[in-house]
Amino acid sequence: MAAMDPRADELLRRPIVGQLGFHGLDGYPRVLPVWFDYQDGELLVASPRGAYKGRSLAADGRASMAVSTPEAPYHLVTVLGDAAVERLPEAERIRFVGELAIRYLGEQGGREYLARWSKGGRPGDGERIRLRPRRIRFRVV
Repeated sequence: MAAMDPRADELLRRPIVGQLGFHGLDGYPRVLPVWFDYQDGELLVASPRGAYKGRSLAADGRASMAVSTPEAPYHLVTVLGDAAVERLPEAERIRFVGELAIRYLGEQGGREYLARWSKGGRPGDGERIRLRPRRIRFRVV
């Protein structure tokens, strides 16, 4: 992959909801809003075990992500790459979801979210989607 525009790197590190694109099991494109983290050049997304997005990406790992600012001029990053779906044991899943919650909601809001999420019966093993970029583009529109 060519050198990335530093503005793309900066935008991917901001807590902006990403739009994950993938091919559904029926072959039609899907786009879902997701919380993600950007670590070591990869985009990481938490998912419940057996969720549609994970099953679809396990069958066809071609994926994309778009992240944009909500105000004009709009800064936009598009990522095209290959996704892998990894099993995430419960303890690691709780830790990862907690990290994402704090990233998006701040320390207190993230901890409150995790407490509600845990009480709602969502813990258990899960999955992490690891999107490895082939191409990252930045533009202002």
